[in-house]
Amino acid sequence: MGRTPFDELEHRVNNLLGTIEIQSELARSEGSLAAHVEALQHIAESARRTREELQRLRAAVRAQGA
Repeated sequence: MGRTPFDELEHRVNNLLGTIEIQSELARSEGSLAAHVEALQHIAESARRTREELQRLRAAVRAQGA
């Protein structure tokens, strides 16, 4: 059985959330300003990619309903 668009989104969002979690833990463990800045950059990129994935899913659902 193939993945639905929702299954695919769930997989991608979970991967991006994992990136956010790992980066926040890394910054916490290293504690340096550079580590915090780098973690925030990765977290912001993951948030942007998550938003893009949601927009793609919304467009796919709309196209199927049209």
